Amino acid sequence: MPPSRTSPPPASTLSLPIGTSVPSLASNLLKRDSMYTNVLNPPYTINNAAGNLSDRTAFTNVIHSNGLIEYDTHNLYGTMMSSTTRDAMAKRRPGLRTFVITRSTFAGAGAQVGKWLGDNLSTWEHYRNSIAGMLGFASLFQVPEVGSDVCGFGANTTETLCARWATLGAFNPFYRNHNGDTSISQEFYRWPTVAQAARNAIDMRYRLLDYFYTALHQAHLDGTPVLQPLWFQYPKDANTYGIDLQFFFGDSVLVSPVTQENVTSVYVYFPDDVFYDFKSYAVTNGAGAAVDLSNVDYTQIPVHIRGGVVLPLRVSSAYTTKQLRKKDFELVVAPDRSGKASGSLYIDDGVSITQAKTYTARYTYSGKQLKVSTKGSFDVGGLKYRTVKVLGVQNAPSSVSLNGHTLASSAIAYNSTSHSVAVNVTQPLTSSFTLKWT
Repeated sequence: MPPSRTSPPPASTLSLPIGTSVPSLASNLLKRDSMYTNVLNPPYTINNAAGNLSDRTAFTNVIHSNGLIEYDTHNLYGTMMSSTTRDAMAKRRPGLRTFVITRSTFAGAGAQVGKWLGDNLSTWEHYRNSIAGMLGFASLFQVPEVGSDVCGFGANTTETLCARWATLGAFNPFYRNHNGDTSISQEFYRWPTVAQAARNAIDMRYRLLDYFYTALHQAHLDGTPVLQPLWFQYPKDANTYGIDLQFFFGDSVLVSPVTQENVTSVYVYFPDDVFYDFKSYAVTNGAGAAVDLSNVDYTQIPVHIRGGVVLPLRVSSAYTTKQLRKKDFELVVAPDRSGKASGSLYIDDGVSITQAKTYTARYTYSGKQLKVSTKGSFDVGGLKYRTVKVLGVQNAPSSVSLNGHTLASSAIAYNSTSHSVAVNVTQPLTSSFTLKWT
């Protein structure tokens, strides 16, 4: 909130400072106070590229059936239309969730519909701008299901631009390759590089889908943004305030796309914290500075796990979410500098508005011990926690126990290159258990 005034506001009849000349001020104020008699040409007009305020759209002096004037309701039209569409779909399939994507939105739209960012162009500038647009809607405007037209809508994309956008788009909540009918075809399979880039990114997206679904559920409960600028996690680090080309997918997965044409490197800002490469598990000790990541192939995108979290991942990807639900889980423990981590998992039927049964799990890691606590009656079938991976382990553990029982050495694999240990636990998803190592 702004600070309290130290003096009363100036009176409306106060004279302008000496030397000020605003000949139209009085007439404009009269227009403003004239009960909407000049809404076709109001004193505070926008810089409308199409011409006058009402050009190519509804006239602002139209009176609606409820007595409201179009001048006051124009920006509500898109949200009203999409909300009505949502209501119609809900009546067609009572009790089931709808999926409506709109371009025109107003405050509150995210409670009912999703959004795409509009007809962009196949340019690197619009590729970069899509990140800020996505963050604005997901983080500030509470529209969590948002994304851009991947590879661009207007004009013609290029192989390298589409490859980079395919990887970035996988970390948009709403992920769609879409273009105009006057542009060249840009399906991912059109270029081998783009196809491989999409495969790599979609593999990560699908393995992370339950983690992100948990973030969406949290947003439903308390509004926690599903995408976050770096300053959301590091509000005391002033260096993060202006960063609009990196973001957190959920609150724990740092995404740092290459954003320049014809380059295979990117400067990634790492706050003063520990991070782990999503694929290799290599450790980066951030120092509040940018690090030059080189040799970033066109089929790859830099993704890191923030220290202090436990990520629930599917052990492998799938072609559909229905197939994905049959895949077991693995837990990736990424300790912070104090050796602690935590996380959660939420599962429901994925289609009902009101859930009769749900599943939740809480993960806490401290002192080389992981505790998994589960609750809920949702039927997860025969799903299991197949593996637990602990990152940042400098030496191979001498002993690992599960619920107090020492595991055989064959169930433990230490990687001296990535400094990680993988433990085969094969526990039912419904079970609570404790894993400890020394």
